[in-house]
Amino acid sequence: MPENPKVQLDYPEDPFAELPEGQVDVRRVSDALGDLLGGEWGGWHRGRIVPDAAVWARFSEEETGRWVLSGLLLLGDAVKGETLRKVPVSVMENSHNLTQRQSDTEVMDAIADLPPLRREVGMTPEEFSQLVARHYRAWAAVVPSPVAAIAAEWEVKPPTVHTWIREARLRGFLPPARKGRPT
Repeated sequence: MPENPKVQLDYPEDPFAELPEGQVDVRRVSDALGDLLGGEWGGWHRGRIVPDAAVWARFSEEETGRWVLSGLLLLGDAVKGETLRKVPVSVMENSHNLTQRQSDTEVMDAIADLPPLRREVGMTPEEFSQLVARHYRAWAAVVPSPVAAIAAEWEVKPPTVHTWIREARLRGFLPPARKGRPT
């Protein structure tokens, strides 16, 4: 399939250069896809994320505040199964989350404002599970591995945090985990 001369799929040498009249770049296509199909779209020039294909991805926000892939558009000369297997979904999600989130200062302030993640005297199991869920949601919005972040922050072992999160899920304070994804 010959490249459409109206769409600039390759990364221009100067990313801020004006394109000739009638041509659009990846950013403008992302905006148009959002207008046409709805949702948040991000785009990557040919070869930036997948060899020999330009990629656009639609993202949807989960209950935790993290953005996940919910649509995919690949444009290239020949998109084969091998090309699809090379799509780095987690890299794309992390990239989108890092560019959509609040500033590092705001995130760290929000996390610092949370009560300490420990069982206090007189705290019910339900209250502790709610506290775990609050911490998990805060970290899940900004890091790909909230369990590791929580474990490091509170100096506990990751299996302990996994147990706390499992309990919070069983009590209905967190949605079920998605298969094949780290919690």
